[in-house]
Amino acid sequence: MQQELNDGKEERPIAIEDIVKPGKFGVTNSQMIPAIKQVIGDGSVEKLRMLRSMYLYSFENSLRYLKKSEREFIQNNLK
Repeated sequence: MQQELNDGKEERPIAIEDIVKPGKFGVTNSQMIPAIKQVIGDGSVEKLRMLRSMYLYSFENSLRYLKKSEREFIQNNLK
């Protein structure tokens, strides 16, 4: 019954590996900034925590390139 309602469109949660793809030099700001923006757009504090714990250096260095409202969201929810 539920399968009929979804019409085959299953919404699975996006994994961190799907958001951040490490490149030749690991995870850089060019990968981290869009990932942070996407997670903030989804409002997922848990994924923000995962990004921060997995890529602490890149995460912290990418914060300066975010909008003030995005930095405040992170500040209010992570610290």
